[in-house]
Amino acid sequence: MPTSAPASPDSGAPTPMGLLRLFLGVAVSGIGGGLPAHTRRAMAARGWMDDAGFAEFFTLAQLTPGPNAVNLAAMLGARLCGRLGALAAVVGILLPGLVAMLGATAVTLGLPGGLPPAVQSALRGAACAALGVMLTAALPVVRVAAGVRSGAVLIALTFLALGVLRWPLLPVLLVVLGTGLTLHHSRSGGRHD
Repeated sequence: MPTSAPASPDSGAPTPMGLLRLFLGVAVSGIGGGLPAHTRRAMAARGWMDDAGFAEFFTLAQLTPGPNAVNLAAMLGARLCGRLGALAAVVGILLPGLVAMLGATAVTLGLPGGLPPAVQSALRGAACAALGVMLTAALPVVRVAAGVRSGAVLIALTFLALGVLRWPLLPVLLVVLGTGLTLHHSRSGGRHD
């Protein structure tokens, strides 16, 4: 009689251990950047969060002080498994990078003149790849924002102000956030959706 393959330990409802494994995997695959994109894919693959829910947490993680990836891990961990989930997610996201940096420091500490040119060139290439991965993390947020009334206009104005005109982030953020909240509040008649 054929037997089915055993269920993945991370299938079904999330557990703190499942979150630890997930974020360890995300951190290992995302060393150098792109952690939010890897997180989104991993969450979606397990059915733990859809793009709209991820976009909310990703946006909030960017608005709070501190490293975005750690903020995102803590928020998702807390949402899915409470305090223990937040702790597991943060440990998972930080541990691989810490180990990699300690190893790289131990190897390169004694090199005269810094890193060899081949390593510097490889790091430049990795930076380009990391930019592409970061853009894939932003796409779900843009899709969700474009679906909101006046969202496309706010996206375009924010890109113009920050990307083209190079205005300071904080004033632009305050104006766009205030405008978005005002537009959404007035169109919903004061209701909370």
